[in-house]
Amino acid sequence: MRRAIVSLLVLAAVSLAGAAGESRRYSGRVESVELADGVVVVEELGSGGRPKRHEVHVGIETAIVIASRHPAWAMRSANAYDEVPVSLVDVVAGDFVVVESVDDGGRAVALRITVVERAPATPGRLPYGP
Repeated sequence: MRRAIVSLLVLAAVSLAGAAGESRRYSGRVESVELADGVVVVEELGSGGRPKRHEVHVGIETAIVIASRHPAWAMRSANAYDEVPVSLVDVVAGDFVVVESVDDGGRAVALRITVVERAPATPGRLPYGP
């Protein structure tokens, strides 16, 4: 009986996820954050080098985290990143983000937003250069 109930719950969850639409994943720079409306605008580098603009709605259930890379000497497991949960207030224009969203009635709704923290600069070296 328990298995039947668990199976029904799993099927219901899968069909609800399917009804909301297939999830999309993209990354880019945050162009703006509208706290009052719960909207984040992300500019992705699209095909042919053309910018592609995404407007995504953020709900109370949206997971928002800041991910930072562990130093090489501190990596002791398969996970090279540390994630800290934050809120929409912590997302600012210029942040590099990875967004996972679904289409809900013609608008993109964020399931998860990961803010990728830049590596700290090393003396005499650029953070992303040689």
